[in-house]
Amino acid sequence: MRLEQSQKLIQRLALTQTMRQSLDCLQLSAPELTEYVQEIALSNPLLDVQAPAYYETELPTETAPSQYDAIEVRGEDAWYGILRGGDNMPDIAAYLTREKTLRDHLNEQIGQMKLVDDETLRLCRFLIDCLDERGYLDCPLEELSQEFDIPLFSLEQALYAVQMLDPPGVGARSLAECLTLQLAQSRSFDSLTLSIARDGLELLGRRDYGGLAALLGVSMGEARQAAAKVLGLNPIPSRSFASGEQVACIVPDAVFSVERGKLVIELNERILPRLSVNAEYSALLTSSPDLEVQHYVREKLGEAQALIRGVHTRCDTLLQLLTLVGAEQRSYFCAGGELAPVTMQQLAEKMDVSTSTVSRTVQSKYIQFQGKILPLRGFFTTAIRADAAVSSHSVKQRIRSMIQVEDSNAPLSDEALRLALSALGIEVSRRAVAKYRMAMDIPSSSQRRKR
Repeated sequence: MRLEQSQKLIQRLALTQTMRQSLDCLQLSAPELTEYVQEIALSNPLLDVQAPAYYETELPTETAPSQYDAIEVRGEDAWYGILRGGDNMPDIAAYLTREKTLRDHLNEQIGQMKLVDDETLRLCRFLIDCLDERGYLDCPLEELSQEFDIPLFSLEQALYAVQMLDPPGVGARSLAECLTLQLAQSRSFDSLTLSIARDGLELLGRRDYGGLAALLGVSMGEARQAAAKVLGLNPIPSRSFASGEQVACIVPDAVFSVERGKLVIELNERILPRLSVNAEYSALLTSSPDLEVQHYVREKLGEAQALIRGVHTRCDTLLQLLTLVGAEQRSYFCAGGELAPVTMQQLAEKMDVSTSTVSRTVQSKYIQFQGKILPLRGFFTTAIRADAAVSSHSVKQRIRSMIQVEDSNAPLSDEALRLALSALGIEVSRRAVAKYRMAMDIPSSSQRRKR
């Protein structure tokens, strides 16, 4: 083996501390940015940070390109006017977001059941409120009937309606009934699995397959197969739903509205921290005779100015991206149309930045539109084909709307959904329909069938 010396010329991107700081500012949400700059200010006496309000210096704002004349961008003055009052005043309660609970999910479904009369609907909502945190009805119907003077037969009819809802097993009064309800809506429903759910749960809990085989009168292998089907069920129907507690407070980075056919974007700069350079400490750069003090002040001054530029760059980049999103999705905002297929790469090319920069910009950013808080990332969706003008998001929405109005006695199969989409001019495969349906947590047609 012989060692040789050689020279090689390569290009390598080396991120400086200032560049890293700018990228950090770009991807942080407003509350995270405030915490970030406050932490830096602890070690930099030249950086003053005040609670989110207004910038002491006016933020540099880029004028929207001429091709986006139908979009108006407003800064902090307009936002301040909204906060003081007016017809377009945002609903502060909309900022408080709450994950969907099991009760929310059930009440939405029960309100769409056409065969439920008003009295039964009232009782269904009453029983939904009686469910415990697991989704079980742990109070006997007889006690509810006596306590609230409601006919037992009416409560039983309402409970049967609740037990037909999704998720399967909801409204059960015992583990055995929960599993039985799930089996009745799945392909695993047979005499063996039903017997295990009703009489063999104790043996199943001990994994006593010999005892199960004796109970069922079948071979050990058949008992194991049936037991595996029961073990695959969900004993807690509420497991995938939130508890109902308030989990987050989201303030939008901008508000989108439509005024006289023009899309208006109002930036919420008030949620950002107010940064400035401490004049008293910066004066030491020229007044102090100590060279070490001058060096320290010069270093910290550079850090403070770099951070302020990073926050300003964050605002400029976000503003440019919001303008482009408004232009690309103008049909959605102004006409209530569907989202157009737009990728981050497409907007990155228009902004003359990298795709990763766009990805960082949309991270943890939200907008308010028509009283709703929407994640900025949700406005990026790919086309179902390279030459298609329909986004995957639009296809999902069409599938969901078709399933919502289907006959529960004869639900639409994936192939039927494919044919229906084809009639609308949307060509997708049956496998793609199944993938979109599962992505929306919609059960198969056999599981949706009304029992």
